[in-house]
Amino acid sequence: MDYGESPVDLPAADADDEGYDGEGGLLWSTATIVIASLILLLTNAVSLSDWTEDMSPSEAQSQAAEVAANWRDTTDQIGLAAPRSALHDVWKRAEAARFPG
Repeated sequence: MDYGESPVDLPAADADDEGYDGEGGLLWSTATIVIASLILLLTNAVSLSDWTEDMSPSEAQSQAAEVAANWRDTTDQIGLAAPRSALHDVWKRAEAARFPG
């Protein structure tokens, strides 16, 4: 399907352009994934803990589950888990709501 030309004419980036490294998209994507992963690790440790508990039993799983549970407890104690917990509570109340009729 051809949509024709773009309504906005942008110059094409050439490898000869100053400041063009050819890897900007990869760097941006990598940074975004790393930052999102760190935010989730800090604020959503309960999901990590649940995931490790659902894995097939093994020595490595047991150790990972213990580390994840300790991390979950730590984030709970210092308050990093509070926003996720509050949002989860709101979601569960909405999920349990029943409408008349």
